[in-house]
Amino acid sequence: MKQCTLKNNFSAGELSPLLSTRTDIQQYSNGAKELFNVVPLIEGGFKKRPGTKFRMITQAIRLIPFIPKSKNPFLILLGIGKMWIYNPRTQSVVVEFDTPYDTELKIREVQVAHTRYRMFFVQGDTPVYRLVTSKVFDSWQFSQFIFNIAPLDDEGRYPNVALTPSGIDVGATVTLSAASYPTWEAETTYITDDRVIYASKTYKALTESKGEQPDAVGSTFWEEVTGSAADIFSENDIDSIVTINGGQVQIESIDSASVARGIVMVKLTSAIQAIAKSWHISAGAFSDEKGYPRAVSFFKQRLVFANTDTSPNLIWFSAIADDGNFLTTSDDSDAVSMASSSAQSDNILFLVQRGGVAVLTGGAEFIVSSTGAFTPSTAQIEEQTAYGCHPDVRPCRVGDEVLFIQRGGNRLRAMTYDFTADGLISSDLTAIAPHIAKDQGGFTEITYQQTPDSIVWCVLNNGTVAALTYNKAQSMAAWSHHDFGGNVISVCSIPTNLGDDQCFMLVERNGFIVLEEHDEDALSDCEFDVVYSGKTAVVENIALLSNPIANFRNEDGYFYTEVTVDGSNVVINNNLDQQVQIGNAFECRAELFPPNLAQAPANVLHDKLQINSVYIFLYKSLGGFVTNCDQPAEALQYKNFNQSAFQNIPFTGYAEMTLKGWEEVYNFTIKISHDKPLPFYVQAISSRISINEK
Repeated sequence: MKQCTLKNNFSAGELSPLLSTRTDIQQYSNGAKELFNVVPLIEGGFKKRPGTKFRMITQAIRLIPFIPKSKNPFLILLGIGKMWIYNPRTQSVVVEFDTPYDTELKIREVQVAHTRYRMFFVQGDTPVYRLVTSKVFDSWQFSQFIFNIAPLDDEGRYPNVALTPSGIDVGATVTLSAASYPTWEAETTYITDDRVIYASKTYKALTESKGEQPDAVGSTFWEEVTGSAADIFSENDIDSIVTINGGQVQIESIDSASVARGIVMVKLTSAIQAIAKSWHISAGAFSDEKGYPRAVSFFKQRLVFANTDTSPNLIWFSAIADDGNFLTTSDDSDAVSMASSSAQSDNILFLVQRGGVAVLTGGAEFIVSSTGAFTPSTAQIEEQTAYGCHPDVRPCRVGDEVLFIQRGGNRLRAMTYDFTADGLISSDLTAIAPHIAKDQGGFTEITYQQTPDSIVWCVLNNGTVAALTYNKAQSMAAWSHHDFGGNVISVCSIPTNLGDDQCFMLVERNGFIVLEEHDEDALSDCEFDVVYSGKTAVVENIALLSNPIANFRNEDGYFYTEVTVDGSNVVINNNLDQQVQIGNAFECRAELFPPNLAQAPANVLHDKLQINSVYIFLYKSLGGFVTNCDQPAEALQYKNFNQSAFQNIPFTGYAEMTLKGWEEVYNFTIKISHDKPLPFYVQAISSRISINEK
């Protein structure tokens, strides 16, 4: 029996080996056994992945985009204790800063929130920092951010003494005068942290008690305190907020152990004495002892922080259009604070804008939103899904979706709104190809390059890269696996005003860390653009290349040649007077599953088949090989009839190959490969097959 097949769609990408017999699903027909160093395309077929251009050697280990304007993007390079601002338009570093991120772990933990000309940095062990640039980018500043009113701890102190304010009006400087601590009484119940006077000494309650004499030998209920521990106010209370008589006062100075001076931030209802425990002091939530925020974002002109060591599930929203004001009141424009919670681990790991604020924790995914305007009275937080996010891999936005790595590090999920569920769902984008991440140790970083091919680039733990060609509208979610000839440690994409997005990588090559840029015209990796006048040219940093090869193009087409390296001198085989690209050669290959030949797959997988002919439809391509099962690879045979023997112009059309040999359907494979620095784009593969039914 003879049959013809056509494969012109790789929208399912590389599939798990466990799907090798699932001819009943659509992904089988649209997938492949292996896609290595090739990119499946939304238009159909696949092409050789872009090569990379050498940009600079650096000490950075992480890339962060900084985009004040789409026509003026910058790249932040973070190294141990250093930051470099890189201008991709001039391919140069414009400014360098010292940073508090002095370990590799701290650099990996840094999170940022960016809007226009400012970017906030948080890490957890270091204070909040801010990067600011001028509108013409001729002035840059990176420094610790100073709050007007810092976010407040959710647990305040409620001293058991009366307090009297001297004024009530907003903006007025007032004194807060505390009475003395009460004398201990046997009939009074005291709770933890209460203080009393007994025998002219001050004691602090260690636990709730009644009738337990403070000076009893070996008491576990009380301890004597002296110095600042016995004071009502101390220097540590400066900048704290005292909530009293319906208003709020920010402490500016301490006059004595019982008198503080501050500014009224929210008007008090009266200046009468507030009884003990009817007022409280709220200290700042960020400090060396309590920790600093680990997550940050912007939402509706509010700066948002979350997750300190002592408050891992708290979220703080600033006042509208006031980054430094976190005073919480009932006014609509003032700051807001709230907490996330789930039945599982609920440390907040990431904050991402998506309609509301997507709050990703170790146990569940939440959305902070509101009905109408976002105000202290309308703000609400609701759990959406419960997969949990990996703490070390930052999520990214793709259209209206939030892509994040599930805890465990091997699954990529897309959080998006679902009309049937009337809420957010988190679909598994690795469901049919979990092996790519799992076999390489999991994901370590992801970024989205919207153009030219809508690809999510994912750095894997072994230094290789997975790519997801993703377009939800076209039902495209195609995985492929890539090796850039070095250990990739970071990847970052930045949009541009015109043309394709720019995608940068940090790659460790031969002991050096190299900043490289993806380039659709690059046909090898870590390419140097070198002008030759003859056969020899000096190429600085040629030692970075472990497998150098030269390629060049002119009006006669595309050509490549071997090179000989002598120190920094690179000798090619041709006498040239033009620019030549020298980089690492790489191989790309695509291996297909056996063709789907029957509606009942069990009836045909054990039959034998022979491919009589295979037709490879190419677009502007040169080179390539086809391998049929265990037969030797055969070069693709095609010829442009409108070119001379000395030209090598890319070919568009089909190459026909005649193949031999019978093989069981289950074991049958066709592999297309390419290993030269030449363009290569496969549009479709057609086969004429003979089947020998047993």
